Amino acid sequence: MALTKEQIYDHLAKESQARFSLQDHQVQPELDFAKETGVDSIDVVELILEVEDEYDLVIPDEELDSLTTLQKVVDYVYVHQA
Repeated sequence: MALTKEQIYDHLAKESQARFSLQDHQVQPELDFAKETGVDSIDVVELILEVEDEYDLVIPDEELDSLTTLQKVVDYVYVHQA
């Protein structure tokens, strides 16, 4: 059964909050991981790898640069989920 965008968002918001030590008010759909969290690109790649594992996806390298916000990751997972 496919997950809703809300379910995916809730899960990824919690993961992002835990991984990047964010406060509740910091986690927003348009949260730009690199610009607003102060994390480096390696941390973002690790999050993407976790997303691939959790949702059984393979995200092509050329897509990685476009997955800059929480909402963009949610949208990608929603469209490509198994």
